[in-house]
Amino acid sequence: AMCGLWGVCGAVTSLGAALSLIDHTGPLSLDGTWGDHMEFTSNALKNLGEINGPRCCKRDAMISFKNAIDYINAHYDVTLEYEHPSCHYSKLNKQCIKERCPYYG
Repeated sequence: AMCGLWGVCGAVTSLGAALSLIDHTGPLSLDGTWGDHMEFTSNALKNLGEINGPRCCKRDAMISFKNAIDYINAHYDVTLEYEHPSCHYSKLNKQCIKERCPYYG
């Protein structure tokens, strides 16, 4: 319940933590990766905030992954592809935002 109680999506913080492990980054890093990771997480959170709630963990995770793929493609010598999925769970989610969700339908 991080998203509701801490004001930050757990999917985004998890990807930020993974990048920190990959780059051996911490708050005292001098190589620029700490700031790059802050920019990545803030962009991902901005995307989530623009869509607004209520939360959907599948939607939030996919938006986080999309941002992570963009970050990885820009900062590492690798190219990852993003396949834009479509959600098949909207009927099961009473809080689904339907057309406001980039993965609906």
